[in-house]
Amino acid sequence: MAKHSMETKKMMVDETFSRVKDADILIVTNYNGLSAHDMNVLRKELREVSAEYLVVKDSIAKRAIGKGQNSGIAEMIEGETGIAIYKKGDPTHISKVLVRFAKDHNVLKIHGGIIKGDLISKDDVKQLAALPSREVLLAKLANVLNAPIQGLAGALNAIICKLAYALNAVKDKKGQEKPAAIVEAKPEEKVEEKKEEPNVESKEGPKKEDEKPQTENKEGQNGG
Repeated sequence: MAKHSMETKKMMVDETFSRVKDADILIVTNYNGLSAHDMNVLRKELREVSAEYLVVKDSIAKRAIGKGQNSGIAEMIEGETGIAIYKKGDPTHISKVLVRFAKDHNVLKIHGGIIKGDLISKDDVKQLAALPSREVLLAKLANVLNAPIQGLAGALNAIICKLAYALNAVKDKKGQEKPAAIVEAKPEEKVEEKKEEPNVESKEGPKKEDEKPQTENKEGQNGG
């Protein structure tokens, strides 16, 4: 009977170890006093962030976690133990779920945990829960990095617009000057031609009339 019990415990330790060994994040809690309904709600909320909640005896948990994780976590395991397991991802997600749930259900106690082999306290878990998510931080970082590029693009666009306006202004000015020169040149040429023709005729006409009488007068005098 004792041998069978030892084998059963060993199997439970191995099963627990296989579930926690690849986890990046483990958070140890005590769920004493939590109802079955509330337990199901907690598990559902953790599944929504791709985490799971493992209920295990404290003696089994200590042996399983102590095999591959920081041995300091064994001191956090006491009583009715529930371990929140997060394989890979943002530690703020699982921390937010646990801290929010513990606030609404004060029987759930957060003891601390491990993040990629580093031991964290319950206060560290609360601080993680208060941080913006990884997605929000990346978005803010992208905005900060993108701001100088946007400013440069805006400045270049303004310069291009000013250059385009200047070129259009020069083009419009030249377009207005050419028709004005043509309109002014044609009337001047026509007026000069009209003025020259009557002047020539008026000068030549009187000279011929004056010459004829003078010739006739000379012939009359010679004949007399």
